[in-house]
Amino acid sequence: MTTPDQKKEQKNRLLKAKIAVAIQDETGKAPIKEKIEEVFFLARVMYKAVLGTHYKRKEQKKQGQLAIF
Repeated sequence: MTTPDQKKEQKNRLLKAKIAVAIQDETGKAPIKEKIEEVFFLARVMYKAVLGTHYKRKEQKKQGQLAIF
C-alpha cells in the first residue's frame, strides 16, 4: 500500500521523466539534471499560476466577493 507521500513522489518522478524525454526530443541530446529540475520547477509555477488564480476566482464568485483578477 502506498502512502500519500509516496504517491506524490511517484507523480513527481514521472513528470520529471516526461520532461527529460521532451527536452531530449527537442534538443537531440540528453538533458542534465539541473535542466530537468529547472523545467520541473517552472512547470509547477505555471500550473499554480494558471489553475490557482482560476480556483481563487471561482471561490470568490461563490462568496460574492469582487474578483481580484
